[in-house]
Amino acid sequence: MEQLDLNQIRTFVKLVQAGSFTKAAEVLHQPKSRVSRRLAALERDLGIQLVYRTTRQFQLTDAGRAYYERSRGLVEGLESLSAELSEEVADVSGWLRITASDDLGVLHLPDVLAEFSKQHPRVRFEVLLSQAYVDLVKESIDVAVRIGILKDSSLRVKKVATLKSILVASPGFLERYRQAEDIDSLGAVPFLGLGTQSKLELWRLSDSKKVSVKVEPVFLANNPNMVLQMAVQGRGIAMIPEFIAAEQIRHGRLVHIHRGLRGQEIPVSLVSPEQREVSLKTKKFIDFAAKRLKEKFEHF
Repeated sequence: MEQLDLNQIRTFVKLVQAGSFTKAAEVLHQPKSRVSRRLAALERDLGIQLVYRTTRQFQLTDAGRAYYERSRGLVEGLESLSAELSEEVADVSGWLRITASDDLGVLHLPDVLAEFSKQHPRVRFEVLLSQAYVDLVKESIDVAVRIGILKDSSLRVKKVATLKSILVASPGFLERYRQAEDIDSLGAVPFLGLGTQSKLELWRLSDSKKVSVKVEPVFLANNPNMVLQMAVQGRGIAMIPEFIAAEQIRHGRLVHIHRGLRGQEIPVSLVSPEQREVSLKTKKFIDFAAKRLKEKFEHF
């Protein structure tokens, strides 16, 4: 027993998991003859037969099955520990290319990048902010922060939060258009739309029932921050993601109206190209950013 070799035990565990000497040799990157020799040496040291060999395959003995069940956890635990320690001492450095929408990127990414840099000062960032869809492979992007339901199945996706949109208007606008407080009268009130918005789909918080309201936009934009600023100027009612409107509401420049209603919940995800091997710096950033972004959006 004093002569037991961990390499022999690992070889036996990998052999059982692979199902054949040939496949085990491939997994271990060793000649098949060495796999066979190590198994024979382990059996000799233990003084028991672990497998019945045939020309092309093997079968576990009762003792071999029991030994495998007990030794598997030991081998997998040591491999896991080794991987974790290797990551801890690995040099996390180099450029990380990130893309996000203008609004989310400007409001939340600076804090996340600054905190990550404290832990990994050798990482440098290149950030591309755009409301347009960015092809991650074509633009050599490592990580994207995406808002909305993802249709591209060739992405690794980590959902981190959910956005809610709310109805807002300036105090001055509400003084002029008191009917804005009546949900059935919204169609007659100036509306500031995002994209080509001509209908609002809202959900009542009390019973989760859907409410559809036709609106007549007096202004349209493809950027929610532009819509937000027009609402602050008193030009109309707008439905804005809550995290964008929060500061203006806090300072009294906007009022959150129809509090019992919310727009459709929209997921926020961190994505990376599936066909590309994930580097250590990318993996660490995704794990870090997912936690930080979740904390930020939980406040809304």
